[in-house]
Amino acid sequence: MTYDMARTWFGTGGLILMVVLFAIVLVYALRPSNKQKFDHLAALPLKEDGPGEAGKPQHGKKDTESGA
Repeated sequence: MTYDMARTWFGTGGLILMVVLFAIVLVYALRPSNKQKFDHLAALPLKEDGPGEAGKPQHGKKDTESGA
């Protein structure tokens, strides 16, 4: 087997593998049963408080300023 033949086969195999993986990811992302999960995850950055963070200060700020 020469280098050119191996390069051709591996190049073709890699292309086929990437197309198949892309198709799998596309089917997973566009499945109707995943819509609710993805909608919830898409809304997380827009929420004021995340789950369990009701009493915690946001962005690492302290509730009271302690001056020296």
